[in-house]
Amino acid sequence: MKSIKIQVIAVVSLILAGFCWFFFNSSQHTERAFSIRVSDSSAPTNYELAKKLTGRDVLEEEKVVLTPITIQGGGGGTVTMQALLANNLDVAGGSISIWVNAISKGAKVKLLLPGSVTEKPEHSGLLVLEESNIHTIKDLEGKKIAVNVLGAEADFIIRTFLKQNALSIDNVELVIVPAENQEQVLRSRQVDAIAWTTSGGTQFDRTVDHGGVRRIPGTSSFETRGNLSLLTTSEGFLEKFIKEHPEEVRRYLRAVDKARRIVWEEYQKNPDRVRKVYADISEAKGGNPELARYYRGVRWSPDNQFIADRDIQFWIEKFTEDGLLKPDQLKPSDIYTNEFNPQYKQ
Repeated sequence: MKSIKIQVIAVVSLILAGFCWFFFNSSQHTERAFSIRVSDSSAPTNYELAKKLTGRDVLEEEKVVLTPITIQGGGGGTVTMQALLANNLDVAGGSISIWVNAISKGAKVKLLLPGSVTEKPEHSGLLVLEESNIHTIKDLEGKKIAVNVLGAEADFIIRTFLKQNALSIDNVELVIVPAENQEQVLRSRQVDAIAWTTSGGTQFDRTVDHGGVRRIPGTSSFETRGNLSLLTTSEGFLEKFIKEHPEEVRRYLRAVDKARRIVWEEYQKNPDRVRKVYADISEAKGGNPELARYYRGVRWSPDNQFIADRDIQFWIEKFTEDGLLKPDQLKPSDIYTNEFNPQYKQ
C-alpha cells in the first residue's frame, strides 16, 4: 500500500512539474510584442542589414515592433527632438548637443545608448570648392555655410571652431539646406561651404569622390573636440516613457545593440558584401543605391559601447562658455544613464 502511495505521489509530481514547465515556456514564447514609434528612415536600418546578412530578425527575437513615423520638416535632430517632446515619437536619436540644450530648458528626457563617434579628418570637415578663396577658418568671415538644421551638431560645431579662431557666428551666414542637397548648392555656388560633412559620413565621402572640392582644416567634429574619439550622437526616451515601460525599453535597446554588433562584425569580415546588401535594401526602399559605395559600416565600435561623462562634458563646457548654461547648472548624469545598456554590468 505504501509503495502505491509513493508511486501516486511521484506521478502527480511529474504531472505538476510538466504543467509548470509548459506554463513557463508558453508564457515566455507568448510574450506580447511591444510597438515603439521611431522616425521613418529612407536609408537601410541596422535591423534590415542584420536580417539580410545573417537571417536573424533581432526585432522578432526581442518581441519589438517598430512603427515608423514620418516627421514633418525632415529628419534633423532638432526636428526629431521636437517630435519626441510632443509625444509623436517614443525614441529619438541625434546630436548630444541637442539633448543637453533641451534638458537645460527643462525637457524631461534621458540618453540611454551611444550612437556614432567622431570621424577622423580624412572623412569629415567643412567642404568648399577647389577654386574657392577660403583656405582657413578665418577666411569664412562673410561667407554662406549650408547646415541641415539650426541648433544641432553642425551649427554648434561651427560656433565652436569660429570661436577658437577669434570669430563668432555673427561673422557668417548659416543657410538651411537638406543634407542630400548640400553638394548641389555648393557646386552651383549658392553657398560657399557645406557643413553636414563636419561629422563625416557618406555625404562627405561622396562629395570628395566627385572631385573639385577640398576640406578646410580644423572644421571637423573630431578636431573641434580636441582630436578625441568622442560620441557625437546617442539615443534616448522621455523619462516618463522609461518609467512606465522599463522592460520594453530594455528589449528595444537589446535589439539595437544586437543589430549594430552584427553589422559591425560582418563589415569587419567582408565590407564589400555589406555594401552590396546596403545597395540592395536602398534600391528596394526607393533610395539611392549609389551611396552604398561610401558606406563604411556602423559609425560605432565596441570601444564606445557606453556613454561617458567626457562625451557630455564637452557640450556642458561649450554651452557654459557661450552663456547658454549657468555654471554648474547641469552635470553629465543629468543627461544620460547606462543603466539600460545591454552591456552594462551593475
